[in-house]
Amino acid sequence: MAVDMSFLVADEDYYEPWDTADPGPRYDAGPMPAGWTRRDSGAWTHWGPAGLVLPEQGWKVHVSSSLPNAQSVLAVVSTACAEMNVPFKHLAGHRTFLWAHDKHANRVQSGKFCTLYPPTEQCALRVLRRLTEDLSGISGPLVLSDRRFGASECVSYRYGAFRGRTRVDAEGNHVHTMAGADGREIDDERRPEFHLPPGVLDPFRQAAPDAATGPVTLHGHTFDAVLRHGNAGGAYRFRSADGSPVFVKEAKAHNGYTADGADAKTRLNAEYLSLRAIHGREPGLCPRPIELFHHWEHSFLVTEFTPGMHLYRWMVTNNPAMRIGPDAAEFAEYHRRSLALLDQLDAQLHRLHELGCVFIDLSPTNVLVDEDDRVRLVDFEAVQPITGVRRIMGTPGYLHPDARSVAERDPLELDRYGLAALALLLVFPVHEVAERHPAVLDHLHAHLTELAPVAPRLWQWGTRYHDRTEAPCLPTPRTVREDTVAELRRLADRTADTLEAMAEPDHPVRVYPTNPLGHQTDTRAVAAGTAGVLHALHRSGRICDPAVVRRLRDDALAAAPTSAPGLLFGSAGIACVLAELGESDAAETLLVSAAAHPLNGTSATLGGGAAGTALGLLVHHRHTGEQRWLDLAQRLLERVPDGGELTSRLSPTNRSGLVGGRTGVALALYALYRRTGDARLFARGMRLLGEELAYAQPMPVDGLGFKISHADRRVYPYLFAGSAGYAAVLSRYLAHRPDAEFDGAADPALGAADALERCLRACSARFAVFPGLFPGLAGLAVTLADAGKRLGRPELIDTALTSARGLFRYAIPREGGVGWLGEPGHRLSADLWSGSAGILLALRRLTDSAPASPDALDDQLTTSRDAVAPHRWKGVDQRGGSSAFAG
Repeated sequence: MAVDMSFLVADEDYYEPWDTADPGPRYDAGPMPAGWTRRDSGAWTHWGPAGLVLPEQGWKVHVSSSLPNAQSVLAVVSTACAEMNVPFKHLAGHRTFLWAHDKHANRVQSGKFCTLYPPTEQCALRVLRRLTEDLSGISGPLVLSDRRFGASECVSYRYGAFRGRTRVDAEGNHVHTMAGADGREIDDERRPEFHLPPGVLDPFRQAAPDAATGPVTLHGHTFDAVLRHGNAGGAYRFRSADGSPVFVKEAKAHNGYTADGADAKTRLNAEYLSLRAIHGREPGLCPRPIELFHHWEHSFLVTEFTPGMHLYRWMVTNNPAMRIGPDAAEFAEYHRRSLALLDQLDAQLHRLHELGCVFIDLSPTNVLVDEDDRVRLVDFEAVQPITGVRRIMGTPGYLHPDARSVAERDPLELDRYGLAALALLLVFPVHEVAERHPAVLDHLHAHLTELAPVAPRLWQWGTRYHDRTEAPCLPTPRTVREDTVAELRRLADRTADTLEAMAEPDHPVRVYPTNPLGHQTDTRAVAAGTAGVLHALHRSGRICDPAVVRRLRDDALAAAPTSAPGLLFGSAGIACVLAELGESDAAETLLVSAAAHPLNGTSATLGGGAAGTALGLLVHHRHTGEQRWLDLAQRLLERVPDGGELTSRLSPTNRSGLVGGRTGVALALYALYRRTGDARLFARGMRLLGEELAYAQPMPVDGLGFKISHADRRVYPYLFAGSAGYAAVLSRYLAHRPDAEFDGAADPALGAADALERCLRACSARFAVFPGLFPGLAGLAVTLADAGKRLGRPELIDTALTSARGLFRYAIPREGGVGWLGEPGHRLSADLWSGSAGILLALRRLTDSAPASPDALDDQLTTSRDAVAPHRWKGVDQRGGSSAFAG
């Protein structure tokens, strides 16, 4: 998945928002008028008259700057604001500026250095004119969300909210809002393009230019396709005059900075010169440079178009470990091809080194493989002379951990390390885990050799930089194989130990370290917040810290009006956890709020909509026996429509899956059916499961996966959207009625039993990029185990335990326990979705010998408390109270 690099800059161990990091040397706005106040908030420093109340919305003015001019530009802006009595904010410091304008930064945010809040349209016009004059001739990056004022190259504006007014969506995201022309709330859309809300006209634009017609051309090249967008500039495919494809790389002015302060245009110029020099002496070693030209404020590099797929995609497409039931011959052929690719790369790097250059950023996206397995290095942006490496650029997992020191000592070691990392990728991608705990490679090797031998030269190449001579902190592969259940139980205990130690009850934003999903949605919710961690600890027999429980209760009650209502992203799920921890009054308050939430009328999903809310109400009905909760759930699900109207209530992108698709609605219908016995609910759920097959795609060999959406070609076997989530629900239906069939299935030739069998086969894959519950191996294994218990098929449980041994490939010993990297695999996380809490639940479920309850609502998220020994918190026994999620 794409990595949001902004969550990796603030902390080496945990995902944290970029604006929580030290801003570095702070910018000085200069003396302010008497009565003005300063407020530091994250990445920003705010200035304004004390007691000033701004209007809700209006015309914002943005001033952009190059890095070298930032302090001087701020002095001009602050002087104008002080004289005109206009409040403003600016990026706090040098590092903050670099991160906001980084090549991987958010394109909507980037370019904004100073933001001014003129209270009226007339004041905004005066500010625009003043700053345009004061900063005449000064250029800054284009702010994509804005329109520049007049001829200025650094002053721009947009219409939007001044205050932090938001609404929540069904996935738990907080969306900025403002009042529309008719007074109703509308979204304050922050796009990478200028956008006016309905009914608002631009009073500052003197004349609109004529709209361009016909094909887009640059320097005689005709636009063909966008390959990627980026903050530093895009990448495109154009056609030359003779119709042949060319690759065009864009560099934006004063943007896309790297840590050394070089912007995208500086690096593009250097890349062009490198390509010229290399191609002149060794044609074919790099893409053939055609030209470098400048258009408007940007620069464009044109090279030959290199066909092929990125090496990561080649690995996923060809690696037998990613398939179901591969044989030894497939592995042998794959290893042969992999070594041939690496030998080609090694030879190309050797030639590059002989020319006096080092590549540095040797990553999967910078290597293309064509249909004949010929390899080409592309993207020479980081290439520098061996004798003068000044700029370190690279990809996490592929750049040497001590790159700067290595560059000073032996720059060629950077490429040798990168090539070894690519070799490990071709074996299997465990880079970030191996850097933190190299002994996981022993488990990787053992699990691969259970399927087929690993080519010794490939293994040695991929692991040459990982020292495994230290005493092991985890059991050996042989020990795990000899007593899998016992070792998985020990692994669960050590995971729970680390989870308890991770708690920070006084942290201002979250209690437990979470993943980017948690920071972007709700750090209290089940999916990636406190509730999910407490649920996992409680279900594992641990006493939850009363201070953490109180904080969850109080914060959730305070935030109920602005939280989503569903099971994973909202209040209904939090209520279930609070109820099982003895906070019944708070749970009922949250459930009433969730049931009345308007999102239930626009979203039907399990994650944050009506299906999830109904499931939470049914959990509480089982907990209390009170009819009102059942009635509320029934009314909610009766209002969920069918057909095309349901499609519009799943997600804007018409997603599939347990969390965001019809499968989650079918789970809620099954739970209600089990409470009421209404056969129409069962039939409706089976019909939805049949309709979900419209997303199904074959997986080799004879498995069944699911596309994320009709527009997203990725096919997954996972719990959140894929085979595991589908099988988890369909197995409930078929365990209750083995002869049940779909009504009006998208694929009439595919029967229910066959669909389940093929999904379970997909879940038997023993290798996944991530270990987590919803997007990884833990979810596959626990789905198999659950289905085995539910359907009376012990062979599925055996397969699940075999797969679960693979979790040791991702386990990272910590002081007093074991931690896990949360999605997307770069930092430790406690979350249920992808991190430690979800893996803890899976481990407990996998080692629980109790049969699956025929009435269970969500056994994927539970385990029997009687299956684990009680632990204590401050001398208090953990027993007392029932599980909110257990059947």
